[in-house]
Amino acid sequence: MNNDRRQAMPPASIPLRFRCLLLAVAALASTGAAAQADAGYPNRPLRVVVPYPPGGNTDDMTREVMKELSARLGQTIVVDNKPGANSIIGTESVAKSAPDGYTLGVVIGAYAINQSLYKKLPYTPQSLVPVSLMTRTALVLVAAPQMPGAFKDFVALGQKGQPPLSYATSGKGGVNHILGERFAVATGLRGAFDVAYKGSNEARGDLLTGRVQFSFDAIPTMEPHIAKGAVHALAVTSHQRSPQLPNVPTIGELGHPELVTYAWAGLLAPAGTPPAIVDKLSREIAQVMKNPEFQQRLARKGSEGIGGTPAEFGAFLREEVDTAGQIVRRLGLSAD
Repeated sequence: MNNDRRQAMPPASIPLRFRCLLLAVAALASTGAAAQADAGYPNRPLRVVVPYPPGGNTDDMTREVMKELSARLGQTIVVDNKPGANSIIGTESVAKSAPDGYTLGVVIGAYAINQSLYKKLPYTPQSLVPVSLMTRTALVLVAAPQMPGAFKDFVALGQKGQPPLSYATSGKGGVNHILGERFAVATGLRGAFDVAYKGSNEARGDLLTGRVQFSFDAIPTMEPHIAKGAVHALAVTSHQRSPQLPNVPTIGELGHPELVTYAWAGLLAPAGTPPAIVDKLSREIAQVMKNPEFQQRLARKGSEGIGGTPAEFGAFLREEVDTAGQIVRRLGLSAD
């Protein structure tokens, strides 16, 4: 009888010291499990989803970073391109993947912009957790070969709006779409409109043939075409002139410092991924970014390695979402 009563004793009647001991043991077990997850991870190949087609700047920068990260982790990292719906398809696949650290996703500015551009998305900001900011890349304003080759003359033509100029983007809400809208407003281009493509390769093709008149694209991807004279480089969007295009003025030099913009790329994981794994990935990426040879390789492509903690990237994302929301509302944009 007494034994039965002891077995049925409610938790509130357990001595306080004993309850504290149980909590301490549970905490130690949890910490030990996290440490084991960190120590044993990864023990098989990882998959990193890029929500854009192969060959663009996001894909190129991801492959550069993942090559170095793979060497540090001692595991193969497969880059899986899942383009479509302005990055939504690929990002959704990551959000709905197992939170075990073996599926990760790359996001760029469109991820932040989409949260204001679309009324409903198949995931929420809480569906994914930040790992690390990876890179940022300056853009260049390029015009089709049939267009004027000087910024002032190009803007003057666009202000006439006869006919209105069109500009290529890699999708609604992408960094070059928003920047194109801001540029048109800032310079008074009459009737300028965007033409959305699935990726920058398709957009670049139509720019080179003159089917669209201008675009903002990553310096690394446009530099070969600029060097051949296939397009006109009118301005770079960085604070300083680009080493790759030293004769091209900055957008600030041309009177529009408010249009200084960089394309960034960062890494997310499905919500619920063990913090120990997220932290390990972040630390390893930070080490990749400290490699001088790697930074020089990125610099030759007009990019810069950043790195940072999950908390820092999370704060960066919140600021980007807030800024993008203000721009989307001010310009009256919607993809619905």
